[in-house]
Amino acid sequence: MTGAGPMTGVGPMSGGGPLAGPGVALARGGADGEGLVHHLLVDQALKVGIVLVALIVLALGMALIWKKAGRGGPSSRDDG
Repeated sequence: MTGAGPMTGVGPMSGGGPLAGPGVALARGGADGEGLVHHLLVDQALKVGIVLVALIVLALGMALIWKKAGRGGPSSRDDG
C-alpha cells in the first residue's frame, strides 16, 4: 500500500461510528457488563419473536391452502 495515508479510524468498520454497539464500548472499558447483557437479551428476544410470528403465519397459510385444496374436513364427494 504505497501512498496510503495513516489510518484515522473514521468509517463504518472502525468502531467509532454510529454503527458501533455496546460491545465496542465494553471493549474500550466505557460501559458496564449489565448494559451489554441487557442488549443481548433484548436482541435474542426480538429474534425469537420474529421466528414465532413467522411460524404462526406459515401455519395459517398452510391451513388455508389445505382447506382451499379440498382436503380439510369431511369429504364433499358422494361415493354412494
